[in-house]
Amino acid sequence: MRARPNHDRTASPRFLDGVDRGRNNERKDNEYFSLDWRLSRPFKMGSKAEIVPTIEMFNTFNNANNINPLSTPALFNFDGFLRTGVGDPRQVQLAVKVTF
Repeated sequence: MRARPNHDRTASPRFLDGVDRGRNNERKDNEYFSLDWRLSRPFKMGSKAEIVPTIEMFNTFNNANNINPLSTPALFNFDGFLRTGVGDPRQVQLAVKVTF
């Protein structure tokens, strides 16, 4: 009978001096922070038309949020779900919407 490897990276003991040290806290960095925002304002153009300029920014402070560094990505995966490495960089998006 072979012993199975222990893949759990929880500190032992998990509770130390009444403080929960967390599950799998020694396995990966679970920190994540991303400040996303949007600014838009409608402008009336006559009685029926309206134009709405919009600016959006994602990950404003350009934090390096690790994405699933524990697994190997699938060979063919185009949906963006199984990603590894550093998260998305700071991104800005501009848009204009016209309704009439």
